[in-house]
Amino acid sequence: MSALATQTITAFNQPAYDAAFRTASIRAQHSFFDQHIIEDDEAGFIAVDEGDYNALTQEMIDRIVYTVEGQMDDDFDAPLYRSTAGIDLDFDAEDCPF
Repeated sequence: MSALATQTITAFNQPAYDAAFRTASIRAQHSFFDQHIIEDDEAGFIAVDEGDYNALTQEMIDRIVYTVEGQMDDDFDAPLYRSTAGIDLDFDAEDCPF
């Protein structure tokens, strides 16, 4: 590797990336918005909730290294099996008192 390449490539901060990934994954479970892992000059990597900003600036978009999709469903979009799980609706009409 040339001397120029070793001077321009920054060291990868694995602990900072792991912490940002863990934070983004946990937030995504409870958010409608995507969670982005962004390179940061001071912290190495940070997790950013897309919903915290009106619109991400182009500079922030250029620094995104990974995105975790928001995993929260709207009540109207939730699959039917989630709302009826564990409920037994089978009954005999003759046994029903009303």
